[in-house]
Parts: sequence; structure tokens; C-alpha cells
Amino acid sequence: MAFILALLVTLAVPGPDLILVLNSATRGAREAASTTLGILGGLTLHTLLAVAGVTALILSIPGALDIVQVLGAGVLLWMGYSMLRSGLRRTQVASPTVAPRTPTGFVRGFATNATNPKALLFFAAILPQFIGHDEHTTIRTITLCATIILGSGLWWGLTILLVRTCGLQRHAWADRAIALLGGAALLLIGGGLLATAIHHLMTIGS
Repeated sequence: MAFILALLVTLAVPGPDLILVLNSATRGAREAASTTLGILGGLTLHTLLAVAGVTALILSIPGALDIVQVLGAGVLLWMGYSMLRSGLRRTQVASPTVAPRTPTGFVRGFATNATNPKALLFFAAILPQFIGHDEHTTIRTITLCATIILGSGLWWGLTILLVRTCGLQRHAWADRAIALLGGAALLLIGGGLLATAIHHLMTIGS
């Protein structure tokens, strides 16, 4: 129960995943499902890395987490720019130009989670506290990781259901607002992560 509570708190904290899910949910049920599968795919990757011990190895290398944070920041800046540009294009109703291609929901969800330093820290710092050190360590690790994936899938599924039930997908203004505000938020989050990582790397180098 303590682990489930920690997982719920982590999921409830607003972040890139929430922005992506809200944006995709207003664009269609298929897009929302694709984004959720991408998010779960990223979590599955972190699960495999944690079970194999790669996560702990990565964090033991000085500056490794900062490099992951730089990659994650780059992904968020890319997502934010794409989302913001898409929202701005939608405001130009009379524009005859074709809207630019944006990454698919699965690609956005997977890329965001695979390079998410928060997910890496969750699997490296919080997860081990509930595993222990006995003959059941491997089974307990797999069980908890499966709980993360299933719990996340249920959480985002309920989020999508709430958005669709409220009927936000029927309003063009909601789609534009989420795209514009979400894109700006991703740019801010990505910029903050990038600045923090670069500062820390420079501190290590000096």
C-alpha cells in the first residue's frame, strides 16, 4: 500500500506526461491510446533497465544523470516547439497551408518517458526501498515494476476518459488552448532541466 501511495503521488504531480495525454485526448481516442502506449513503452524500458541493474550502474557514473537530463530536456524542447507550433497553426483558420507533421502519439509518449530523469530516479531511488534484500528480490522487483506499468496505464486511461466525458474534444478552443499552454509549459520545463544539467556538469568539470 505504501508503494501504491508513492506511485499515485508521482503520477498526480503535473508533468510532461499529463500535458501529452491531455493534448492527445482532445485530438481523438486513437491518438490518446497511442500516446498512453508510448508512455507505458517508456516505463517498460525503465523496468527492464532496473531489473537488469543498468539503472543503478548509470547513476553510479558521475555526470551520467546530467547527460540523461540534457537528453530529456532536448526531447521536451522538441515536443514543446512542435506542440506550440501546432497550436499556433490551428489559430490560423483561414490559412490554406497544410499543417506540419507532428510526431505520433506513441513516439512522443515513448521518447518523453525513455529520457525522463524523474522516471530514472523513481526506479533507482524509490523502487529499491520496497524491494529489500532476500531470496525474493527478483520476483518482488518484477511485481513492483508490473504494478508501475499497470497502475500508470489505469491512471492515464481514467484521465483520457475524464477528458472525453467532459467533451473537451468537441471544442476547437480547448484543443488550441491545451496545445499552446502545453507547448509553452514543455518549453519552460525543458529549458529549466537543460539549464540545471549544464550548470551541474560545469560544476563537476571545475
